[in-house]
Amino acid sequence: MILRIHGITVELSFPLIAVMTAVILFDSSLSVTVCFIAVILHESGHLLALRHYGSIPKHFSITLFDIAIKDKSKDHRTAGKELVIVLSGIISNLVFALISYLLYRSTGNLFFEKELYANLTLAIFNALPIDSLDGGQALFILLCKAADPDRALRILDIISIIFLIPTACLGFIVLLQSKYNFTLLLTALYLFCSILMRHSKTDFRVHS
Repeated sequence: MILRIHGITVELSFPLIAVMTAVILFDSSLSVTVCFIAVILHESGHLLALRHYGSIPKHFSITLFDIAIKDKSKDHRTAGKELVIVLSGIISNLVFALISYLLYRSTGNLFFEKELYANLTLAIFNALPIDSLDGGQALFILLCKAADPDRALRILDIISIIFLIPTACLGFIVLLQSKYNFTLLLTALYLFCSILMRHSKTDFRVHS
């Protein structure tokens, strides 16, 4: 599904629409809903940072696993500004985790407790030095200061796999204990496959 809002194109994947529909109909505990709110707050942090530096993106691609923002001004920014934009999502989640904690302490409302854990979990997960996550992008920016982009990307791939293996194992343990929660395992496999697909595309271009 493609939406156009004030000159901005928003592309929504079918699996995302299906999951959102299911959430609206069946998420009586609001557990998935608070996770969606945390994701929105995370991406809002990136958008506010982009707006601060005068880079308003014109296209969003939103899937079940990530949100891709087409940013044509990326190559014209300094590494410092790019680092701020990359880390702004994590900072946004940490700020709202603190706000949720204060609201929970003052009201005792369980919704704010769930929002606290959702924002905190998303911030910690995105801080991991794994390619496609904010932590991995931040690490890549720092590595490019000491090495050329190709070498920096190879180093990032190695570090990503080192962190993905225990993440996938943890996701498998969570699945075994909960009998239904496969989110972490599926996300780890998705990130691992995205690295493999990028390498396969690179190898195809080289051999072509």
